[in-house]
Amino acid sequence: MMTPKKSRADLRSSTKLRRLTQAYLTPLTKKHSVKRDTTHRVDSVYESVRSLLLDHQSVTTGLFPRFSKDKTEGYVRDSIYCALACWATSIAYQRLDDDRGRQTELRQTAIKTMRGILFCWMLQADRLEQFKQRNTVELSLHSKFDFATGMPIATTDEYNHLQMDIVALFLIALVEMTSGGAQIIYTQHEVSFIQNLVFYIERTYRTPDFGMWEKGTRYNVGSPEIHASSLGMVKAALESINGFNVCGSAGTSASVIFVDIDGHNRNRTTFETILPRESDSKNTDAALLPTIGWPCFATHDPILYDRSFKKLMRRLEGKYGVKRFLRDGYRTELEDMDKRFYGEHDTFQFDSIECQWPMFFGYIALTAHLKGDMKMADEYFGKMCDVMVPTVDSTLVVPECYFVPEDCVDDEKKEPGSQSRYPVNPLETGHFLWAQAIYIITLLLRQNLVHSSELDPIYRHLPASQRPKVHNRHSAFRGSMEGEPVVQVALIAESTRLQMMLSTYGISTQTPHEVEPVQIWPSWRMVKVFESLGKSKKMQLTGRPNRPFGALNTSKIFRVFGDTVLCYPLLFEVSDFYVTADPAVLIEDIKRDIAFVAKRWKLAGRPTFCVILREDNVVGEHFDQMLELLVNLKNGFVDGVRVRVGRVHQLLGAGCTEHVDFAEHDEINFDREPFEEVDSSTGGPSVLGAKMDECYIEMDADVKEKDVSGKTDYDLNLLIKESSPSRLRTQAFAVCELWTRFNGDYKVDNDTLSVRLERIYRQAAAWKLWWLVRYCAAKLRKTIDSLAPGITTILARGKRVTLGVRSRREVTIRKPMAPKEIVDILFSSCPETEPQTAVLQQELLIACADLITQRPKCFDGVLTIRLGWLTDAVNLMLNYGVTMSRKKTISPPVAAAARTLTVYDLAPTVVKDMVTALFCRENWHMLSSLQTRRLNGALNRVPTDFYDRVWKILERTKDGIVIANNFLPQQPTLSDMTQFELTFAFRVESMMSEIGHPEYRQLLVELCVIVSTILERNPELGFGIKVDMDSLIQRAFSIFADERKLADREEMTLFYQLDENERDGTTATYLARAIIDTLLKGENIRKAEINYERRKSIDNNDICSIS
Repeated sequence: MMTPKKSRADLRSSTKLRRLTQAYLTPLTKKHSVKRDTTHRVDSVYESVRSLLLDHQSVTTGLFPRFSKDKTEGYVRDSIYCALACWATSIAYQRLDDDRGRQTELRQTAIKTMRGILFCWMLQADRLEQFKQRNTVELSLHSKFDFATGMPIATTDEYNHLQMDIVALFLIALVEMTSGGAQIIYTQHEVSFIQNLVFYIERTYRTPDFGMWEKGTRYNVGSPEIHASSLGMVKAALESINGFNVCGSAGTSASVIFVDIDGHNRNRTTFETILPRESDSKNTDAALLPTIGWPCFATHDPILYDRSFKKLMRRLEGKYGVKRFLRDGYRTELEDMDKRFYGEHDTFQFDSIECQWPMFFGYIALTAHLKGDMKMADEYFGKMCDVMVPTVDSTLVVPECYFVPEDCVDDEKKEPGSQSRYPVNPLETGHFLWAQAIYIITLLLRQNLVHSSELDPIYRHLPASQRPKVHNRHSAFRGSMEGEPVVQVALIAESTRLQMMLSTYGISTQTPHEVEPVQIWPSWRMVKVFESLGKSKKMQLTGRPNRPFGALNTSKIFRVFGDTVLCYPLLFEVSDFYVTADPAVLIEDIKRDIAFVAKRWKLAGRPTFCVILREDNVVGEHFDQMLELLVNLKNGFVDGVRVRVGRVHQLLGAGCTEHVDFAEHDEINFDREPFEEVDSSTGGPSVLGAKMDECYIEMDADVKEKDVSGKTDYDLNLLIKESSPSRLRTQAFAVCELWTRFNGDYKVDNDTLSVRLERIYRQAAAWKLWWLVRYCAAKLRKTIDSLAPGITTILARGKRVTLGVRSRREVTIRKPMAPKEIVDILFSSCPETEPQTAVLQQELLIACADLITQRPKCFDGVLTIRLGWLTDAVNLMLNYGVTMSRKKTISPPVAAAARTLTVYDLAPTVVKDMVTALFCRENWHMLSSLQTRRLNGALNRVPTDFYDRVWKILERTKDGIVIANNFLPQQPTLSDMTQFELTFAFRVESMMSEIGHPEYRQLLVELCVIVSTILERNPELGFGIKVDMDSLIQRAFSIFADERKLADREEMTLFYQLDENERDGTTATYLARAIIDTLLKGENIRKAEINYERRKSIDNNDICSIS
């Protein structure tokens, strides 16, 4: 949060003023001996509102300043809270018989503020439109404006405007006030703009912002990051406004707001994954109080709420208020107010002297009251009243924060909590309006002048299942159901021939003709309809971005253009990416999507899942598995999920229906047709070519690219013209070689090279020649549709993804990216000799995304998914499969050919199974120590408390440590970072990424664990010199080699494969001996300088664990 800039000299001179007015500013408690009637109490609150808020509102824009003496800048966040305070006070007057016009005055004041904010943002409609396509800092809506004109006053280079929580807070306040009877939105253009604000925040899960405090990371260096507080507020805003009529009860269907339920789910997943943390750099933050409590109530999970709240209070609560976050320098005596950003190592100086904010006591009291915990509400309201201070006219105000005086800073650092703090003098800048608004709202609720249901008319403070039912023809997050819903399933066969064949097995299906007048649409056709949502030609807003519908959106029943429409999920779309040629993948994807929909469905009405059955996917080698799935669906359970298969017309009544009233059929140019029935007399064309000949033998399996590259253009043309079905590989090499010499448009017998390669690709896919399929797919730069959502899913779980291979280039993805950017990285980071790597890594990425959604525990201890090493891990599993097959741990076909197979020869479904077996450690007990080390190292897996252990080692190592030839100094690392943040974990992980061998990486992890254990058990020991972890490993290996009398001191395989039950010593034994030898040197025997008293206060929930 920024304030009017003051020089350090000015602040020094004001210190004397603070001292002189210490007695004047001593906290007072105002006592009333006479209980006044309701009218007098409400009038008293009104006088406070008038003097503390209304007198400082802009008469033109309706905005409020941050401080009462500032008449130049209007802040959006502060204005929203002031508007809420005015609106709450108007509700109190609504109860009185004679309100003397004050109810209208206060309500209209709140409306003017909300409309003023809306006006300021509508002037930036062009930025909003661009932001929908590129979520960048430069295109963000502003968070403060000129106080009088509403015009922008600071560019994004001058001020950190990107604060997603502000827009979310505005939408929540809009819904609350409108539900309470206020009329804020007037025109259809304003409705369209509100809809576009929803589009603006829907992708917060992939938009790093600067957060509530406008600083970004804890280091305040101008870097945004993903904040749990922003995600939580967005989640609450999307839930509040979905299906809501922003023109009130008298509004038409044209003023209803729609929310992408899949976007909401991604925000929700990311939010719940980050909690109880605030971000990578902040272990907790006071911004979580308004997020998990009033006004958002973003979570009703009691366990998640308690963990987040208790950690926050344990780390941040003080006598005078709540700290914003650890090492926050704002308003401290050591902060240089002339600098917008801090220096690289500045934050350590603020440790233990962070300012304490009394207004958060009000947030806690408000939340506790709404939750029914009156004891806590009384306690924290009392705490807030105790730290209020008088102004010039003796009016009590809540000060912005309490600071540690400069002459007490050193003593406070030595013994936190020992020194008295002083309030920021309201005589300097004026009183802090945000805090006064919170106090007024809390006072109204505490004195029973407003009721909980009046302050929160949409009942955010109650779980969805306990909220009153409200009739709504549009989908809304207002389900009254506990537990997971029953998933309705409609089975649609593409032809009567397929329908008849399935009926012989007792499976009842319907064809598109039989479900009429209900239509079956591909989801992209409905996406085209939704492009009209929020469109406004006058404001040049194009409506909903062209984003795909996920499994949740396609589980609705749509009423559009007077027709009833079912949409089938993306997994049934006819795609040219080769995984669709493997029916086993489709079977697993159907199970996954049904389980996902059941778990994440939060709308009223049942989800309806449309299954498209095509002959190419049903008939063939996987028919038995498909039939088993259909039988399970018929029986009502699939992998533990309750389902109900029925005829479409029987499912409509219980489903979730979405009425699409905003589009006109004539205005839409559809590029896809509804799903139509295939004529059984002619048969439908195969998606990827002809059926595989059971007697087909690949005659050129041993041909290499180099065998073709030396041929002349004439010879290559002859090879291509030959078109022999048994020599597809040779033809593919010839086409690619000629493509390299010319281009894809070069023609051979009237067919371009790109067309010929596409033909080979489809034929190879039909014949399940997976190596060749992947080779052709890479040359054609094929990409899977769900690439960007897959990466986002992994990032939402707190992981990072590394694309490419070490031998060429590796790029670590730290934030969601556009599909084109991802594709460019993939194809530019893979070796030319193995082009298949680019498409295989897409498979691996999607497999990881699916697995982390279904079984997130399998990724415990994995901070970065390194796709290059994951490919190596799959190959290792193949090599180990020969031995494991004798113990019946892998399928016989794979085991039989394991000596010659590579990962590129595997079917996509086998690749997914291998990824699951790796991350979930299936059958790992069969592996040797060397094999286990190699696999753990390739997966980047470490103990969940590993990075906390490295921190402890660094505390006891004066001159720092060396990991994989990368130096990590003790200082300023310990000063700049804290033990509780992920930033340190990512720092260590980046150092370890330099390691070239997985087994060596794993050995280094084991070494660090042993070192930390020894130091923990021997507090008198510490390293007096720089500790090189690589040297310790070499020392341990030397001891091992000496005892075993090994001549070769380079090959460490024997050392890696030492078993835990080795009689002559384990790997851990030799590592420990090397550590002890180093520790017992004279310069190392010393007492480590650690504040153990402060360590005692560290809770297990505080440490940086990787789960």
